[in-house]
Amino acid sequence: MPYHDYVIKDGKLVGRFEEMYQACDDPWHQSSVAYNAGSISRHATILNIRKYGIRSVVEFGCGLGYYTDMIHRATGVRIRGVDIAPTAIARARRLWPHLEFAVGRVQDSASHADVEAVLLAEITWYVLDDFAAILETIARSFPGGLLLHNLVFYKHGQRYGREFFTNLTEFVAYMPFPLLGYCEGSATDADTVETSTIFRIEPKGR
Repeated sequence: MPYHDYVIKDGKLVGRFEEMYQACDDPWHQSSVAYNAGSISRHATILNIRKYGIRSVVEFGCGLGYYTDMIHRATGVRIRGVDIAPTAIARARRLWPHLEFAVGRVQDSASHADVEAVLLAEITWYVLDDFAAILETIARSFPGGLLLHNLVFYKHGQRYGREFFTNLTEFVAYMPFPLLGYCEGSATDADTVETSTIFRIEPKGR
């Protein structure tokens, strides 16, 4: 079964991530995508880590840890990768023994409040029903910290999550934190738009 069918199928969330990692060697082609020189959002996050002098990050939804390692190599930042799938974390620990990984959910982000910044890279579509509560937890657990966020939107035919947001402008309006920076990019022949944002974790207007 294709890895996509474990995640979202026919416009509905499936969310069988542990089964996916047991059945699929490289979902989302993580081993090649993480180091893709053309990935605008991934490199924008690295630039923001450097710009704001971030020294420690927790990355939720780290999967096999390829992007975790890319960030560490590029910035030297202390980074902890967290994923809901034990199989993914076990493989990440074997691949990157010099990095820290843990099994966990973004809904439980309070248990990782010893860092300066939270990274949500391409996982928001999978936690939409809990996203408002997740942001409340992040606000309580990381006051004054930074939220780094990467998300792909679709130019045509987006079927999932339309009631929440369908583009970067709508996403920024949805967020309860002040925006510090953003970027988006796409190729003319691509159906996707990459976005990367950084927010200060405090109430808007403060």
